[in-house]
Amino acid sequence: MRPQARLISGAGLDVRLTWYRPGERMAPHAHDCHQISWLLSGELRETGVAGVRDVVRTSRGVKPAGFRHANAYGANGALVLALDIDPDAESCTGLPDPGDWDWIETPVDTPIEILRLATAPGNGADGTGMALTDLVACALDVVPDERRGGPVRNLVPQRWLDRVREQLRDDPEEPDLTSLADQAGVHRVHLSRSFRRRFGLPPSRYRLQCRVSRAIADMIDGARLADAALTAGFADQSHFTRAVRSQTGFTPTRLRSLLAA
Repeated sequence: MRPQARLISGAGLDVRLTWYRPGERMAPHAHDCHQISWLLSGELRETGVAGVRDVVRTSRGVKPAGFRHANAYGANGALVLALDIDPDAESCTGLPDPGDWDWIETPVDTPIEILRLATAPGNGADGTGMALTDLVACALDVVPDERRGGPVRNLVPQRWLDRVREQLRDDPEEPDLTSLADQAGVHRVHLSRSFRRRFGLPPSRYRLQCRVSRAIADMIDGARLADAALTAGFADQSHFTRAVRSQTGFTPTRLRSLLAA
């Protein structure tokens, strides 16, 4: 069974935090509601009639009701926050249309704020709490241009950069940037700039993101927090805790308890 926390359900609104296991896939499907999603950890590929979106860093995805799509999740899994809005519900009357399908790179503070509102005391799971209006407004708000990244697109293969990405993600020896640059036959500054242009984040941030996802996967499968942190390459549990909180807004203990509910 897929680990999931249903944070709010009712009044035309459904908010879920879901962990998709490494390599998991979802066949083509559509929702009868508008859906706004955020990738908090890991990677995913979403395929629709308009093309493919390879989502590597924190991004917001929009899918209007009825949009048919398929998903494939990364080698380290994916943690996704989803907000479903029933366009026919009385409580949702007058809300703006979320827009056409797309994924846009976005700061992590927006989904973290939504998680904070959704789990706040007094904001009941039936969707009738006082923070409901703020939550929906936050989800539908457009991130200012100066803080928003570019649109997410299909990653046309670039073999040398794809190999660097695979090594950062999968190599247990965790080669440093100089070694990766030497193998690719480029200067390390050129590697770092090229990686950031292609994937939207620097190699060091990508490696940390992969560590977080690996540790979350082990943690959800029952590993002790200290063991999950060590296996994923963190110096200690406190470093792991800081990284998870920065990326998801929760401590590992809180995140695990939510997904186990």
